[in-house]
This record gives sequence, C-alpha cells and structure tokens, in this order.
Amino acid sequence: MNSVAPLLVYGLGRSGGAVVARARRAGTPVLFYERRDDGPDVDAALAAGAERVMDVAEALARDPAPRTCVAAPGVPIDHPDLARLRAAGVETIGEVVWVLRGTPARCVGVTGTAGKGTVTRWITDGLLAAGVDAVAGGNIVPALAAVARPEATLVVELSSFQLERAPGLRPDVAVVLNLGVDHLDRHGTVAAYHAAKRNLLRELGPRQTLVGNADDPLVAAWLDESPARVRRFSLAARGDAFLERGSGRLWLDETPLIGVDELRVVGEHQIANALATALALDAAGVPRAAIARALAIFAGLPGRYAEVGRLGEVRFIEDSIATRPLAVEAALRSTPAPLVWIAGGVDKGADVDALAPLLRDRVVLTLGIGASGPAYAAAAARHAPAEVIAEPDGRAALRAAVHRAWRELRDRHGGRGAVLLAPLAASFDQFGDYVERAAVFRAAVTELAREAVADEGVTWTPSS
Repeated sequence: MNSVAPLLVYGLGRSGGAVVARARRAGTPVLFYERRDDGPDVDAALAAGAERVMDVAEALARDPAPRTCVAAPGVPIDHPDLARLRAAGVETIGEVVWVLRGTPARCVGVTGTAGKGTVTRWITDGLLAAGVDAVAGGNIVPALAAVARPEATLVVELSSFQLERAPGLRPDVAVVLNLGVDHLDRHGTVAAYHAAKRNLLRELGPRQTLVGNADDPLVAAWLDESPARVRRFSLAARGDAFLERGSGRLWLDETPLIGVDELRVVGEHQIANALATALALDAAGVPRAAIARALAIFAGLPGRYAEVGRLGEVRFIEDSIATRPLAVEAALRSTPAPLVWIAGGVDKGADVDALAPLLRDRVVLTLGIGASGPAYAAAAARHAPAEVIAEPDGRAALRAAVHRAWRELRDRHGGRGAVLLAPLAASFDQFGDYVERAAVFRAAVTELAREAVADEGVTWTPSS
C-alpha cells in the first residue's frame, strides 16, 4: 500500500494535464477524473503513470484517500462532485495556487475583464528584455504548471474561474485592469463575477504592490481599501502612471516614458494596458529606461485588436478575443467610423443594448454570425441597421460577412471606413477557439482583397 496520499486532479485539458505531468515528475501519486472517455490529454496522463478513477466515490474510497484536489477551471466551483470532496475534508483548489505552493518564486498576478492576456505577455516580455528571467502562464497559454520555475518571475494571467479556487493567493505584484460584465452564464450575477476577481487582492499586505485602474470606479474603491502598496494608472487624471493628453506622452511618476505614437499597439485601451505594464515592471525593479523600451517594442498578441490590412480606404480589424462587453466597447471606440461590426458565437450573457450609444454613433451595419447571431442582430437593430449571416459553417459565415461588409462600405459610404470582428461571444459553435476564428477572418479578408484587386482595381495594403 502506498502511504503517500495521492493528488486528485478533477478535469484534464490544458490546465489539469499540466498538473498531472508536473506532479508525476515530482514523484507524487496522482488520481484523475475526466468525463471524456479518451483524448490526447487522457493518453498523456496514463502514460505519465497517473491512475484514472471513474467517479469521486472511487477516489474517496482509496487508502490513503486524497487530501487535495486540483479542479480544472472549467469545472464550476459549486459542482456537486467538488462539494462532496469538500464535505469529505478534501481541500479543493486550482492549478495556480497548487503550483505557487510548491514553487518559491516571485509572482505577478494579472486580472481584469479585458486586456489581461495582453498585459501578462507585455510584462513578461518587458522583464525578459531587461534581463530578468520570467515566464508567462495561467489563463494564457501555456498553463502555469507547464512552465513554472523557482528561479523565474512567474507572470500569471488569472481568470475569474481560476480566482474562485485560489485560497491564500498572495502575488508580489497584483494588477487589476478593469471590471466589466462577463461570464454571467457561469457566475450568475455581476456581483459574483466581481467577487471572484477580488480574490486576487484578499491576501495582500504592506509588502505587496497593487496596481490598479483609477478610472474604473469599482477598481478605484478596491485600491482605496487595500493595505498593499497601491500604484494607480489613469487616462483621465494624473496618477502614478498617466497619459498627458496635451503632449500625448505616457508618464511614470515624474519620468516621461514614451509618446502614444511610439506604441506599436493602438487604441485607448492599449494605452491603459501600457500604463499598467509600466507600473508592474517598476514594482518588479525594472529601470525606467528599460520600461520605456519595453513599451515601445511590444507588438500585441495574435487574436487581439490588430489591423489585417487596408482595401482602398477600408480598414479590416481583427479582435477575435473580444468576447466581453468591455473589450468590444474599447474596440468599437478605437475603430474609425463608419464601421461594420461582425459579432456572434456562443453567448456568454452579453447585453448588446449596453452598446447602444456606440452603435448609433459609429456603426452603420451589424452582421450577426453563429449561434447568437440572430439575437445580437435583433438587439443591434434597435439602434442601427443589422443583418443576420445565416451560414452554419464558420468559414462560410465569415467569408459572407466580410464580403457583405465590403459592399456596404463601398456602395453606401464612399469606400471608406472599417470592418471590425469583435464577436462579443465565445467561438465554440463554429470554431475550435478564438485563434482559429481570427485566422479564418484573416483568410476571408485576404480572399476578398485578391478579388477586389483583380475585379475592381482597388489597392490592397496588408499590415506587416
């Protein structure tokens, strides 16, 4: 009989699979539960020497029984199986806390409704450029368990799903970018969603640094209440890091860092991300000159707001990861009007009517795709013209949407404006993930460009 209590991993996928691999490398016995019969992650877990259980009861019947369960973020924290484990005295936590408990390393934790992936990668790249060993993980690819090392600074993107299973989490630097509406299909209410986010702050004290958005009223209130060393960023007023509107420069305390026109990413949301990154790098000890260089070299992430190219005077913007109202609002504000907005997919509880002022002022046509396309188009039509792209296949839907958008701007708006993919919804009805959706959109735009160049003599300028 093995006298060492096994670790129970509930749910594999990217996160759980990485936990299994890490625990087995350390010699820890592992039990795992996965509702799918098979898959590459199941094969990898078995090959690593983990043992599969078919239900929670089987795991609890082991001698010794597991004392800790690492539950994948996709499993609701109130799932009956997790409740049964807790009732039996099994601590139920997430991957991030499990990794940090066993890895004595400096940690930067990043959360927010929009922009957390970008800022996580931006901080990591800035640390690396300054000669600091750093790795990014968590909600961003890869899983933290796959890359964490004691000698590296761990920069961790944290979703609300991860933060609802993170007891004792205390990053050296915590970053809160903004708080909007998301995942109502999972959390039920906005208050519950925000409460999960706030878990990032609960264990902070005077030895930790909290970076937060002073322009967001709820984040600002959290900053005022925190015992941590608070550092504020703002686009609207002077802060520890701020945008000086008159000169168009970003400042860190009394140090001018960089002009907005020197950033390689665009949009006011990216300026806010830059300020948050600057404060996090400063808290990590990076010199001011190196911070300025880090802000200047970052080119953004695939699937985030980026120009695909220009067909004549029409810009095509891809923001496939914009599945939250706050991110979509930022994209709509940042995109030059008149614009055609392509939206839809698996609805996460978004309120299209909340975007009404932007729809009325900037959007000349909304095109609804995917499962939520008809509902989104119907809601948008209360404020501006809207149509449904009824193609069930994702590739055909985006191809049809791109062509319809081009005709709208060419025929009715003088061949100028922008086409924006900012779906406000998850991708899984028609695509494998947001990355595939982004690639399909880009391919559809390239196909349209070839046709327009050949048939209409329009100039195509792809973005580098």
